Amino acid sequence: MTSGSAGIRNGIRRMMAAAAPILVASIIPSTAQAADFILSGGEIYTPSGWVDAIAVQGDRIAAVGEGAALRKRYPAITTIVDLAGKTVIPGLHDMHVHPLGAGLSLQQCKFEQGSAPQQILDAVTACVKKAKPGAWIVGGQWAASSFGDTPPNRQMLDAIAPNNPVSLTDISGHSTWANSLALKAAGIARGTPDPKGGIIERDASGEPNGLLRESAAHLVRQKIPAPSAEDNVRALKTGIDTLVSYGVTALVDAVVTPEGLSAYQALTARNQLKAHVRGCLVYGRTWGDNSAFDRTIADRERYGSARFKLDCVKVFEDGVPTESHTAALIDPYAPDEHGQVKEPKRGLLLVQPAELDPLVTRLDKMGVTVKFHAAGDQASRTALDAIAAARQANGPDGPTHDVGHLTFIQPEDMKRAKAIRATLEFSPYLWFPSPINDDIIKASGTERIKRVWPVREGLDSGALVVAGSDWSVIPSANPWIGIETLVTRRAPDNQRPGEVYGPDEAITLKEAIDIFTINAARQFGYADSHGTIEAGKVADFIVLDRNPFKIAATDLHNVVVTQSYVGGELIYAK
Repeated sequence: MTSGSAGIRNGIRRMMAAAAPILVASIIPSTAQAADFILSGGEIYTPSGWVDAIAVQGDRIAAVGEGAALRKRYPAITTIVDLAGKTVIPGLHDMHVHPLGAGLSLQQCKFEQGSAPQQILDAVTACVKKAKPGAWIVGGQWAASSFGDTPPNRQMLDAIAPNNPVSLTDISGHSTWANSLALKAAGIARGTPDPKGGIIERDASGEPNGLLRESAAHLVRQKIPAPSAEDNVRALKTGIDTLVSYGVTALVDAVVTPEGLSAYQALTARNQLKAHVRGCLVYGRTWGDNSAFDRTIADRERYGSARFKLDCVKVFEDGVPTESHTAALIDPYAPDEHGQVKEPKRGLLLVQPAELDPLVTRLDKMGVTVKFHAAGDQASRTALDAIAAARQANGPDGPTHDVGHLTFIQPEDMKRAKAIRATLEFSPYLWFPSPINDDIIKASGTERIKRVWPVREGLDSGALVVAGSDWSVIPSANPWIGIETLVTRRAPDNQRPGEVYGPDEAITLKEAIDIFTINAARQFGYADSHGTIEAGKVADFIVLDRNPFKIAATDLHNVVVTQSYVGGELIYAK
């Protein structure tokens, strides 16, 4: 596959700026004798078929059915919303997202994903001109594939920022490109050893070249002045409000830091948290000696509210399968143009089984869900082994743990997920229109790519399958991009004509919608009250400008959300 970075960027700009019959269904039985409002005159997607009206009482769905029948059943209702032919489906779930980081990134030195080296340097130069000498220049997101045969290095940044430390994150969020002043601030020099779980890249003479992988990137990042508490609150609200505008009514924040936890508490106190959120504390990366982590997870119920639950722990089991070679693979990465495979040839396994298995067993016994970052097949195998160990120690009825990303997973490992009640989480937004794919293809090899993100196999295995955006790793949080690519396995908006990404792993539109609704509700543990539009369930639903089942699959990314409701409350209107 060719790079096509310019085409991707153009497609991003455009996107940012199986027909199903309509069935008549009777009113789903309900004991409610009153309702607050009725939405009528649309196409409403229910497990029993299509209806044209829905009645809402309080935070619950009172009934669904034909508009005339509902108006007769609830004659006292004065609020009737005319859907004017629009479509209503359950609220969508983003099961892996970073709203605080996404919001903060809007305040940083930005350049488009896939930008050419000179475009990046021009953008950073402009940021330097606005900054005072000594001030940090922080931003992103660069793609290694854009640099060709000359990888980014500290000298490139030194030339344009001799008086400012610079730290630029790559598109995966797992690597940092730093200049000499930033390296100096972090204490990184020729003799600095690689930290546990990280790599300090070096030039031919042995000097740090400015590229820092995984935990090595944290050496620089921890020196960057932290945003204020109020900056974090504003950024988190911006991130969540953006998701809500795309129809996301529930999400999993995959990296909750102490600062992020404080921001959630502030939003809750101000009654500004619009979506349901499961927060995942991070193990072993931002909590020092883990004593603070242990105290917080033990006291987790204190941080909960009606819309926020701190009942998840994130474990980074590996990195990413790009030129960084930090995703843990069973077989070596693909050789380069010279036939060589650079180190680490099989990536990095960041938490070894001797530490991971007892950790997962302990958290499982506490009733805490574990979400794994597992991009490589060795990482996913190790994660599944840890879940199996927890089931053996504690029995089969603990939380449904979530193995996330799954860029690569062996067929035999996928087949055992159902038996140990492991959820398979995929990242369809990452396929397109994100330049990270060019890095993955080059590093992993075309043969391995044939089974990349094997969603079809995951569904066929009988295991629970969900999806997450990983925004802001990708340029848009729009779930309709993810839904479309699950079905087509192609780049939306004809960005890469003729290219198909793992076509054997394509699924149907209904299966894709289920992944974002009822499957995700099962993973949240509230499928009895969420995930479908039925009488008695919580009134979490969204209104669309068109029926996704009546348009071409290649048009799904153009679906627009006009309204979002959570608990019967209108939380977004276009």
